Order: sequence, then C-alpha cells, then structure tokens
Amino acid sequence: MHRLAVATLPAFLALASCSVVLDPGEVQCSTTADCTARGFMNATCMANVCQKVTVVDPIWGCVGHVTAPTPDPTKKVLITEQLIRAVTGSPVTDVTCDVCDKLDYNCVGTNPDFPKGLHPDKNGNVSAAVAQGFDGFVRITGPSTLNSLVFIGQPLVAPPSVKVIQLLEPGDYTLIAMQAHLTVDPTRGTTILEGVDCQGQPHEGISFKINVGDSKTTPFYLIDFLPQEPPMATSTDAEGYGGFFNMPVGGAVAKAFVASDKECIGESSFRIEADTISYVLVAPSPSCS
Repeated sequence: MHRLAVATLPAFLALASCSVVLDPGEVQCSTTADCTARGFMNATCMANVCQKVTVVDPIWGCVGHVTAPTPDPTKKVLITEQLIRAVTGSPVTDVTCDVCDKLDYNCVGTNPDFPKGLHPDKNGNVSAAVAQGFDGFVRITGPSTLNSLVFIGQPLVAPPSVKVIQLLEPGDYTLIAMQAHLTVDPTRGTTILEGVDCQGQPHEGISFKINVGDSKTTPFYLIDFLPQEPPMATSTDAEGYGGFFNMPVGGAVAKAFVASDKECIGESSFRIEADTISYVLVAPSPSCS
C-alpha cells in the first residue's frame, strides 16, 4: 500500500496544481488543450508546463490599481473635440473656446500653454495643443449655447477618449429641467458627469456622488438622454451620463462608483459657476475611496 501511494503521488500533484515537480523528461503539456484536459482551468502551456493565466476584467479590472503616469511638460498633447447640439446633433460653429489653467477661474491668463480664442470649423471640430500634464478646463461661450466649462478629469498625457461634447441651448436646458419637474436657479450651476470604464468608454451601471450640495441640489441620470431622478434611476445607462442640477457656485469633487458593488472608480475636481454647465469626465483614477 505504501509503494502504491508513493507511485501515484506525482500524478495527483499534476492534477491538483500548476506548480508541480515533474519527473526528469516528463512533459506536462504540448498545447493549452492539454492543460484543460488535465483539469487546469485558465492555464496555458508554456515550456511544456501548465501555467495559470490571470484573467483581468477589461471593463473594471483596473479599478483600484490605477497608477498615475508621469507627464513630460516639454511635450504636447493635441486635443480635438467635436461640439454638437445635444438635442439636434448638429455641429456648433458660433462659439469661442478658451483653454484655462485650473486655478485661473476667470480664464484671463496669457500663458501660450493655455490658448485662447479658438473657434470650431464647419463640422464643429476644435483643436488645441496643450502641455502634457494639462489639468485645466475649456471655457465655451457663444450666442446660442449656455456658457459651458469642460473639465478633462485627470492630467493629460494622451488625447482624451471622449471626442464629442454635447452642448445645450438655453431653451433646451429649460425644457429638460421642466421634464424633470425642476426649476433652474440662475444663481447656481449644473454639472453633467460622464463616467467611463477602464477602456475609456462610457458604461452603464455607474453611480455618482459629489462632496457639495444642499436642499436645492438635485441628482439625476440621463436615461435615453432624458433626466430621471433617483429612485426612478440610480445609475447610468450605456451613454454613461448623470449629474446634479442647481449646485452652489464654487469648487467641487465628483466620484464615480460601480453601482452594483459600490466600488469607487475614480474622482475628478471641477468648478461650478452661475448659469453655467460644467461637463466633467470621471475616469478610473489612482485616488478614490
């Protein structure tokens, strides 16, 4: 009995673990299919040994493991965004875009790293070259759209994944607020947040929180591009949009969460101005809790 147990021990180990000691000349596998046949799930054949493969969720696998890249301020990042009207989808061409330092609230700085007076082309496309590490915002003003501030979320080392900004006309904004049974306070501002996943794409099932607000501040999620308040909607649809009506003027921080398990995805700081919409991208980030 003792000799039988010793003889069968190597075979038992081969079935129980990918970390096995093989007899000299013994080949554990030739193909990944051999590993599966031996009972090694999520393993691949490397050097005739079954090695376990770590499967990373491409959507949320990076959450909690994001490392901030080191920017090189001597290099430039080209940002190109298309400005369209949120309701009709037509290009916006009659606005002025100013690139601003995050602490330059009035956007009056003359540093060439923050270009001013940019105008979109006939298709609504506008471009700006900024230094790597840019962490500011773009102010958009024009006769037919609400004043808007666009925050990129995290310091840039590469062009942002979001390529389209949907701007609102004053009448459309008022109508949307009425559909949500809200009265817009012109002394306050609104933020529209877009949550994205580890691939930089908008995703359903994201919830948002902010660190400021009061009894006049109302959360919402854009479901089929119409605002719905909790509990009618408690997370984003596939477009990834949510936000808060009637936020007090000043600085704010938004956090995004995976609604199903409350895991924090990322956070972004931004600013609210009166009678202005702040568009904020919230992507997986190093700091979030």
